[in-house]
Amino acid sequence: MDQEKQIKLLQDLIQIETIDDHEKQVVDYLAKLFAPYGKRVRFTRVPYQGDRESVVISIGPLDGDFTLGFSGHMDVVNLGDRSAWHDDPFSGKLYDHDTKMYGRGTTDMKSGLAGMVGTFLTLLDENIPLHGELRLLATVGEETGMWGSKELTKQGYVDDLDVLVIGEDTTDLNVVYASNGDIDYTITSYGKVAISSQAGAGINALDNMLDFISLANDKLRNLPRIHETLGPVVHNVTMISGGDQVNSIPGKITARGNIRINPLYTVAEIQAILEDVVAQANQLPQHRFDLQYDYLGEAVNGEIAGEYVTTAQTMLTEIVGHPVKVVGEPGATDASNFVKSPTAPTMLVVGPGNDSVHQIDEYVDVAEYLAAAEFYERFAKKYLS
Repeated sequence: MDQEKQIKLLQDLIQIETIDDHEKQVVDYLAKLFAPYGKRVRFTRVPYQGDRESVVISIGPLDGDFTLGFSGHMDVVNLGDRSAWHDDPFSGKLYDHDTKMYGRGTTDMKSGLAGMVGTFLTLLDENIPLHGELRLLATVGEETGMWGSKELTKQGYVDDLDVLVIGEDTTDLNVVYASNGDIDYTITSYGKVAISSQAGAGINALDNMLDFISLANDKLRNLPRIHETLGPVVHNVTMISGGDQVNSIPGKITARGNIRINPLYTVAEIQAILEDVVAQANQLPQHRFDLQYDYLGEAVNGEIAGEYVTTAQTMLTEIVGHPVKVVGEPGATDASNFVKSPTAPTMLVVGPGNDSVHQIDEYVDVAEYLAAAEFYERFAKKYLS
């Protein structure tokens, strides 16, 4: 695909507003894009709810000797203060002598998705014989719960992949071979309401919550397994709410916590540790806690010197003209669900990225976007043609 068409493809995707919804409109756009190729393309819609659906797009023989997966999410995050944006956040306009494209989702992560779609169109237009299948998993709801990747994994679309490339943004087009998992949980502390001048008549649920947080931090921040690139498990309580008024002892306090799990631990292992902390806290006098899980995502661990990782690193170094690193990603991606497949493939993450992710005036460097698109095409041709 020539550069002008590749840029227009990304602009079209940016102009579809998918703030935590409406991914079906992207799917409709892709359906029109691939319609001229007829039966050469297998196009499967996977409904979620309302105006939201994922899609699986596939080309090449189903009985080939290799199956390569590409993946990207179609949703974007909230705009924040829309009036603070210097231009329409869904314009896809080019700035700075056409070197940057601005708009919500340019980096996270419609540029990665557009680059992958461009590879499909190139392979189709060039009539390149394929000895295996190229499959795109375009998902809903990655930003708010990874709903699409959970459903696609459940339906088996990951099981037969040999390798899966996720187009999430990575700094300087570095190759991510491993990423942290994620547990989000809610903990509730129950006490007894009383007037603050007679505190002994009540049970301060906030004081008790602070005891739990201290115990949890002491345990979860000092686990012994340290990953080579991602470091230790990270735990933070990030939200606390409750109480009735300033002169009343609070009878109920709710907190939300986040645990970033390095690849040397499973979700089940960290759950067991957290639940043991809750059990210890419940043994303290007048302490009562209830724990529930809001999200469970596994960590992903690859081989830092594995074939696909080193191939990607070599290709990208050639494309961008300077050394590209192999790194770990402290955040979570849809890979946290894909890895739950009983036959999960090797996974790596490569996509255009910068520090404007989730910020006002988000943008993508056009040259980096085009470099990523070239990488996806080269990688697909190497393993499928």
